[in-house]
Formats: sequence, structure tokens, C-alpha cells
Amino acid sequence: MREVALARMWSLPDGTSCLLLKDPRSDSWEIRVTRGTDILRAEHFGSPITAMDQAKLWRTAYQPAVEASN
Repeated sequence: MREVALARMWSLPDGTSCLLLKDPRSDSWEIRVTRGTDILRAEHFGSPITAMDQAKLWRTAYQPAVEASN
């Protein structure tokens, strides 16, 4: 059985999204950042809470800075 996407942690207008996945054969949790069919980053964690915290940090790396308008 393949990994199962449990939650979309975030998504951006350019199509970049971050998923929390779980492989039923493994004790680890995966956070995966994709854009279209490309996997931009993936990492395994021992705890879903740790994985979700990391996903929040990763968002800043992929989200463009928003400039304030005057």
C-alpha cells in the first residue's frame, strides 16, 4: 500500500503545496512540497506534530515576500 495524504498543510497561488503523508508500512510521517508533478522537497519525521511544525517553517521559503503598498 502506498502513502496516504492526510492533510494539505498549505498551498500557494503558483501551485506549490505542502502535504502531510503517512505510509501505513512505516512509523514515520512525511512532509512533501510539490509544484505540479515536481517534488521540491520531502522529509520524514517520527511525529506528526514535528512534521506539521516543520511544514509551517518551510512555507516561508516558498512564499514570496509581500510588499506593502503605499
